Amino acid sequence: MASPIRPHLVGFFALLSLLLFACAPPERPSTIFMGKTPVSGEKAPTDRAVMPDESVTEKTDIHFNARYCQECHTIVPSRKTGEKFLRYGGDYQKLCRCHYPETGPIHTHPVDILPAEDETLTVPKSFPLQEGKMTCISCHDIFVQCRDSESDRLLMQGQMLLRGLPYDKRIDFCFRCHDKDRYQKYNPHKQIDPGGNVIETRCLYCHAEAPDSSQTTWEDVQLIGGFTELCMGCHYQAAKQPLHERHLRRPSEPILARMKLLQIEFNIVLPLDRKGMITCSTCHNPHQKGLIPDQRAGASGAGAAHRHRIQDNLCIKCHPMQSIDSFGS
Repeated sequence: MASPIRPHLVGFFALLSLLLFACAPPERPSTIFMGKTPVSGEKAPTDRAVMPDESVTEKTDIHFNARYCQECHTIVPSRKTGEKFLRYGGDYQKLCRCHYPETGPIHTHPVDILPAEDETLTVPKSFPLQEGKMTCISCHDIFVQCRDSESDRLLMQGQMLLRGLPYDKRIDFCFRCHDKDRYQKYNPHKQIDPGGNVIETRCLYCHAEAPDSSQTTWEDVQLIGGFTELCMGCHYQAAKQPLHERHLRRPSEPILARMKLLQIEFNIVLPLDRKGMITCSTCHNPHQKGLIPDQRAGASGAGAAHRHRIQDNLCIKCHPMQSIDSFGS
């Protein structure tokens, strides 16, 4: 017959269980998208400090995963008070740092700007501004990932967290702020009408004022935004191509010297931006053939295949085959 458990041992094991339970680490905050309590729910503690995950890189998709809440929040946000406890004082250039690479921000819309005082532009109240400026969250509702709806997650991931979803076409989103009658899509590269006249309104898509194509040089032009950002507004898919992304950088001294020689040899321009960075227009001429007189260096590549400023394999003109192993250096 087994010996009965002594009363003092029962008390010992009960005390041991309580100690183990008290010392157990708290469960990581999670969301309903992982099948557990939403990270912003009232049951989640709001005083729990969270530390950034050192394994996160700019290639990590931190959205819709409670493991990465600490990348933007110092402690778990509170649904009751609405306090988000954002890092960096709520600076969205730092919070959205993966979208602000060292080569400069690449956006389909200008950010960190004051909305134009234009009767054709109306920013809805549901599109928040920060100190009166357009920021990432003006268009993207990044806090939706903390909500409880699975359908929200699927919809928002599929349409880039844009506010006011769903949209049949992405351009429909643009008309939430911009007058549809004034901002219908058109080709800004068609800059000459059938009569041979310059369509100055097309110039103003990129330029602050229409340049004199017979005299103005690329150093003189005044753009309404950065060189690369203006192109990416329409050609946003190009940003996903490694070959394009790799070029948006400051050229090395050997490459820069090679570019200067090419400009003299072929009577062309290979313009860099104001920071000395390679941009889309360094290699591609955005102008329609005939806009710039043929004898001018800025005319090269207009109307050519891919709008390359140098024909017959532009790549090896800057990157000779004998140095192909050092491509990008």
